[in-house]
Amino acid sequence: MIRRFIALSCLLLATLPAASAFAAAGDTSAVDIVELEGPMDQRLLDFAVDAIESSSAQLVVLQIDSPGISSGDPTELRALLADPPVPLASYIGLRPARALGGAGVIALEAPVRIAAPGVEIGLLDPMVIRSDEEAPGGLPVDLYEGVEVVASTIPDVIDIVEPSLVQLIIDMDGVSFEVRGETVVLATAQTIVGDDGEAVTVPAGETRFVRPGLWTRFLRLASTPEATFLFLLFGLAAVAFEFYAAGGGLTAGIAALALFPAGYGLATLPIRWWAVGLTLIGLLLYTADFQQVRIAWRSLLGTLLLLVGGLALTDAAPQFSPKIWAVLLTVLGIAAFYGFAMTTVVRSRFSTRTIGRDHLVGRQGLAYTALSPEGTVQVEGALWRAHSTRAANIRQGDMVEIIEVRGIVLEVDPLEPEDERA
Repeated sequence: MIRRFIALSCLLLATLPAASAFAAAGDTSAVDIVELEGPMDQRLLDFAVDAIESSSAQLVVLQIDSPGISSGDPTELRALLADPPVPLASYIGLRPARALGGAGVIALEAPVRIAAPGVEIGLLDPMVIRSDEEAPGGLPVDLYEGVEVVASTIPDVIDIVEPSLVQLIIDMDGVSFEVRGETVVLATAQTIVGDDGEAVTVPAGETRFVRPGLWTRFLRLASTPEATFLFLLFGLAAVAFEFYAAGGGLTAGIAALALFPAGYGLATLPIRWWAVGLTLIGLLLYTADFQQVRIAWRSLLGTLLLLVGGLALTDAAPQFSPKIWAVLLTVLGIAAFYGFAMTTVVRSRFSTRTIGRDHLVGRQGLAYTALSPEGTVQVEGALWRAHSTRAANIRQGDMVEIIEVRGIVLEVDPLEPEDERA
């Protein structure tokens, strides 16, 4: 049942990757806002290309908030920005958005470059992390190795400064674009008169937000370092839980769903693999202490290794540095999971049920040895320690009756002959 559910979920996700892109077709008076958020990788770059090529809107705006390109080849997208099939603009926003590295290059290569006040742009070299591809020249020197905070228009960098998308769309009304040899004049605003007689300028057509498909969004849940760290630890902890709790497979399915995006993050981010190794060793130390049902030096060392592994997970500071607070919360969550949740569930599942001994009171048995005053009696085939008074003078082979149970010791009296006959 669990495997069928996972298979159906994956099938559903796989059949919907282009659902948002399909929404971009149709209304020629619309404005498409293509959302490019988080670290850019090949899937996000391909999504941007598809969204631009499939759009029938009068204007496409690439809304960018990204620390850079973690992996992939932006050549196709850059070529499309140089010769787009529709009027195209980039927008770094909303505040506190940023466009660093290759994301900044993409924003600056759009025909019209717009930014919200207070956003950041810069660190353009290298354009793709873990590559030698350099950013194009001709830009202010400070943008290649530093970060510029946008306060107003910047020559050859930012053409327009707008705090909101609505105002951006309205202000683009009447702007002309050269699109593959043709001049296109935008009509993005209209004036309407309200019930109070006051004229108001509003967007002329529909504003459509175009997002990646569900499968891409699922994988990109771990596109940031702290999210990759979270999903990796959560998935591996769920695997350990499934192993020790001997569950029915539900936890294994959850672990697989967590390790999917974790693996994607490890494949696309600039990972320090020795940090991943420290993380795995830290979890093994937690597991070793859990097996012994205690919190000892292994757990303390494991906590330290998890912190070091999480904070040093990526090698591309400051663009791809894990958030310290997120790593701390993840490690605390793992410590609580091993120390309380996992221990409680496993103990509950495998605890030995104890059976009370009070039911033995009134039963009869056989003196296996003489009781003077202690010895051994046999009750229903089982041997028990027994105690009686010295005056009882119980010999080996005598019949006895249990009158009290004290822990694992039976208090017995000799069985009277008339009781034995009865």
